[in-house]
Amino acid sequence: MSDNFKVIQPTTTVYCPKRGEGWTLTGITNINEFTSVMFDGVRYTLPAREIVEQLLPNQLAREQQNS
Repeated sequence: MSDNFKVIQPTTTVYCPKRGEGWTLTGITNINEFTSVMFDGVRYTLPAREIVEQLLPNQLAREQQNS
């Protein structure tokens, strides 16, 4: 990951193969922080790195498939 980090806004949609579609409850301003994500009514605290490197790309790929 580069030193230039793009801020991820709250309510950003993400996708996890195990949990399905979810959204961030808090924004992400640093790759080393933890962020709350809601999946199917359950709140999880996940590393920002996992969200940025896995869950966001998963969601973008799903959106491209559906368009």
